Amino acid sequence: MPEDGPPLADAGNVSEPPADKDDSILSIKDLRTYFYTYDGVVKALDGVTFKIRRGETTGLVGETGCGKSVTAFSVTRLISDPPGRVMDGKIVFDGANLLWRLEGEAKYITKPNTPRVKVRRYFRRIKAADNRMTAIRGRRIAMIFQEPSQAMNPVFSISNQLSEVLLLHRGIKIIDEMLAATPDAPGVPAAIDAVVNAANRRQREELVDAGRHLGDVVGSQGAGTEVYHLARNEGAGSDDLRPKIEKALKRLHLRTTQRRYLGYRRHLMELQNQLYEVYLSEMREESPKNGERREIQRRQLFERLKHFYYGLWGIRGQVQKPLKTETFWRSVRLLEGVSIANPAQVARGYPHELSGGMLQRVMIAMALSSDPDVLIADEPTTALDVTIQAQILELMRDLKHRVGTSILLITHDLAVIAEVADRVCVMYAGQIVEQGPVEDVFRQPLHPYAQGLLASIPRFDQPDKDLQSIPGSVPNLITPPQGCRFHPRCPHAMPICKVTRPPVTVEGPGHTVACYLYTGPVAAD
Repeated sequence: MPEDGPPLADAGNVSEPPADKDDSILSIKDLRTYFYTYDGVVKALDGVTFKIRRGETTGLVGETGCGKSVTAFSVTRLISDPPGRVMDGKIVFDGANLLWRLEGEAKYITKPNTPRVKVRRYFRRIKAADNRMTAIRGRRIAMIFQEPSQAMNPVFSISNQLSEVLLLHRGIKIIDEMLAATPDAPGVPAAIDAVVNAANRRQREELVDAGRHLGDVVGSQGAGTEVYHLARNEGAGSDDLRPKIEKALKRLHLRTTQRRYLGYRRHLMELQNQLYEVYLSEMREESPKNGERREIQRRQLFERLKHFYYGLWGIRGQVQKPLKTETFWRSVRLLEGVSIANPAQVARGYPHELSGGMLQRVMIAMALSSDPDVLIADEPTTALDVTIQAQILELMRDLKHRVGTSILLITHDLAVIAEVADRVCVMYAGQIVEQGPVEDVFRQPLHPYAQGLLASIPRFDQPDKDLQSIPGSVPNLITPPQGCRFHPRCPHAMPICKVTRPPVTVEGPGHTVACYLYTGPVAAD
């Protein structure tokens, strides 16, 4: 931490580094999100600009009410409308403009002599934009919500909701494995013997490996998980274990009608993937492809009408049973990955039966299931104890290294940012005031707000140092302060800070700050 007092004006005055090739997967530029209330327009985000690079973790920190969660919801177009709306800006994900045709979704009418604004929404255009986002949400950009109890449906069981995610994003792969499963493979008897021997020896790790090996032999991950839980519940020395395992594997023998149903579901999923590609092409090229989109939708409708009998009572349950069983045990395996005790029992339960921490882990399992390109984690470890926090952060780190997922980590815990993030953005009152590599921002924070945040946490190397607090609170965003929004709380405020918003200047390689105390070159757009 720097010494107390204003930083030197030329401390970070360096020449702007040469422009490197843009390696960002998600670029947010001048994003503005407003909420239209009876008291006036809340400017929750007012010109937010930052990038998330491929394979990196970007931390977003700031006080409660500064706009961190609104940023996450704006990226995924999940802002509740009304009262909120993304007003302007550009969000580019892997070449696709997620705010394409935003200007045609609503018209704004200012009422004279009142702070209120009337919004006239064009719901057909809003629905079209929401349909385009289905190609991105969950599959390409996943999100861990801060309030999992509000993000999950209380009517459906945990396994039903996890299974839906699996079928949406991995359905074709799951069906292909089911159609290619070989329950009579030559190595199956030996694999069953290994499971029985591991259960008799009560070796949990050995039993886990034996169950997964059996799943690999028969070509079904769900069967391996099912056999493991079956052996664990039966216990050591059970004479019924082998017959029960053989009976469990019989579900892999599919009837002709079941195979036809799986082929029908697979064809629908292929058509849906083609529709996703059309949506992505529209957002990348910023030109409508109405003919291709309508043709795919017509084929989807024709396919459903041609096989309407799969929805009839009496046939539906019979043909859907193998797929439901397979996805149930795959959802159990997902819950095992986030260290939930008794995952099979939890999978059969409902959201209201779980604690907040367990719901949070279910939500994390759901987000990680699709191996997304970008993971937005909004306070992912808030409701978890310390040991589970470490496991969840390790899961996210493993996903980044294994798949190359980029992560936007929103948190109040600066220690978590220092541990897992590569870059950090400091947000205040709907604006990014400083961003840069974690090492640079933590070693030499430039903006007075970032300095105040770091001065308020204890340090092992300075055990006798008094902790400081930032006076005041986040301003009312209906009538935010003119100029720099932090100037009412800033100990170094100057007259110009109260008049004009400071420009974003470059104070080091990849390190920018919006403050008049620094005189570096203005950052390029």
